[in-house]
Amino acid sequence: MQQGTPEGREEPGQRLWQRLPPNPLAELRQVAEERERAGQALLRLEIGEPSFRTPPHITAAALASLQEEPQTYGPSCGWPWLRELLTEKIRRINGYEVSPANIGVTVGGTGAVQLALLATVGEGDEVLLPNPGWPHYYRQLAIAGARPVPYPLDPASGWLPDLRELERRVSTRTRLLIVNSPGNPTGAVFPREMVTALLDFARRHRLLLLSDECYDELVFEGEHISPATLLTPAEREREGFIAIYSFSKTYAMTGWRIGYLVASQTLMRSLSQVLDASYTSLPLATQRAAAAALRGPQDCVAQMRAAYRQRRDRAVALLKRYGRYEYTPHGAFYILVKTSSQPDGGRHSNKSGSTLSNAFALELLRRRNVLVVPGSLFGPQTVDYVRVSLGAEEETIEQGLSAICELCEEEEHVPGVGETREHSKELE
Repeated sequence: MQQGTPEGREEPGQRLWQRLPPNPLAELRQVAEERERAGQALLRLEIGEPSFRTPPHITAAALASLQEEPQTYGPSCGWPWLRELLTEKIRRINGYEVSPANIGVTVGGTGAVQLALLATVGEGDEVLLPNPGWPHYYRQLAIAGARPVPYPLDPASGWLPDLRELERRVSTRTRLLIVNSPGNPTGAVFPREMVTALLDFARRHRLLLLSDECYDELVFEGEHISPATLLTPAEREREGFIAIYSFSKTYAMTGWRIGYLVASQTLMRSLSQVLDASYTSLPLATQRAAAAALRGPQDCVAQMRAAYRQRRDRAVALLKRYGRYEYTPHGAFYILVKTSSQPDGGRHSNKSGSTLSNAFALELLRRRNVLVVPGSLFGPQTVDYVRVSLGAEEETIEQGLSAICELCEEEEHVPGVGETREHSKELE
């Protein structure tokens, strides 16, 4: 039987657990599971999960590998034939030249970001990251031991960074700048002049630039500009740039868990050591599937992109009909919906730290069986928003958005509802 921890010593894992930011989705998912067990049908708009199946030629390649090839260990950075195909994709889609030695294959885009952070930052380092931004950045920085420094994205400009705010936040301890376009949760696509300004900022302050481009092929208007296209090959080799990519959203391969990153060959030597220590190598069948995705017909990508754009258009039209429209996302498949019309934006919190969006999301789930992500999960800039995934089926999106807008209207016209919600302990 395990003995108690000696006085003064931490439980195993306690130090890391205490560093990790809380996840507001935990209670929401618990309530959702209880309702589903009770036979309630939920409208699930909380996760970036494509409603499409993985295209059949991709699945067939994995099955053929399982049936015909020994499933052995492989190179930690990925099989050479896959990395060669990825150089072609980067040239074709992202517009710059790399060699296979610049590429590492990872466990999804999530694994690529974690790998990059573990190899480049540590205790005492500060990292500039978008607010609102993908919440895993905070948790992954906690694992790496670095400190997150959020910089605001401006809703008035279509959720673009404010360079003046970045300048206010940089310090002698800042090591890395994270940028994300097309953005999660905003759907913003950064124009060329903004990408140029961010690169200039990073160069001026001698920062590494991590460019999260996992939605690079899901752009509806404008053009995806990879920062690497604005750098010379020599500049890219000076270790100042890391790009993150994924098969998950482009090819509806979320559960396959395969992504990749691009970095200088010097930095890749460190990254490959972290890769090898983390999980040795990805399954061969998964890499064969990824190769089939790259080699095969790309009309599946165009069809899914067209469907997401149609869903975006229907969502925008519905929000306009309800008087809730704020902006049009130009990429990815998310939209932020403001749930408060208060003059202060609803950015007040109760004594327990619950924010308006947490409370609204829980009430929406309990009263309307609609599951969304509270905006507070993405940073303090969006505590009065919820994020809706447009990866769901069109009917689900329309029903869910209608429920959100109707609940907003009810709460704005029923005295006392907001106050009750704000001070409820159960919404923590």
